[in-house]
Amino acid sequence: MPVEDRRRAALRRAAAASLGEEAADTLMELVTPAGQDPATRADVQGVLAAVDALDERLTAQLVAMDERWSERLTAMDERWEQRAEAMEHRLTASFERGLREAISAQTRALVVSLLVSVLAIAGLAFGLAG
Repeated sequence: MPVEDRRRAALRRAAAASLGEEAADTLMELVTPAGQDPATRADVQGVLAAVDALDERLTAQLVAMDERWSERLTAMDERWEQRAEAMEHRLTASFERGLREAISAQTRALVVSLLVSVLAIAGLAFGLAG
């Protein structure tokens, strides 16, 4: 028994009143219009097969994209590790150089002050003795 346009309009109004406009629009899209044959089991199976094929293609593309991103992120991690290691070596070298310079300056000051002290004591000792 075909559905008349008048009955479709009545169904739409009733659905909009109880379910809301968006749900009524969705329901009307799902109801077969007058003069058209409803989908057969073969039609539905064909659509499901197409959806499965699409799902497989999308899954394969996502897996490939995931692999590419994993490779890129691994390469980026390696570069960051290399840069961090190089930065650590530069900082260590800079710290060691500064420490050597500070120790050298301190040692020079200590040696000079000890020499001056020894000369002053020797001068006093010879000055008092003579």
